[in-house]
Amino acid sequence: MKGNELELVPAGTSDKDLRDEVNARTAKAGYTTRYGENRAATKIMAVVNWGTARLNVWPRDSRGNLIP
Repeated sequence: MKGNELELVPAGTSDKDLRDEVNARTAKAGYTTRYGENRAATKIMAVVNWGTARLNVWPRDSRGNLIP
């Protein structure tokens, strides 16, 4: 078989199956998530009652030193 023969979409393929396959391939390539969403954050990911929360903040003591 030649390389491109396996890339053809069969005639009976549903739109959902085709979309799932496209999402899986673009996610494997690193362009999107496995749900077809953009990998770059386009909105605030965490919100708390008093405002936005900073994620991945290392804990520090009162002098500003990292707590192990």
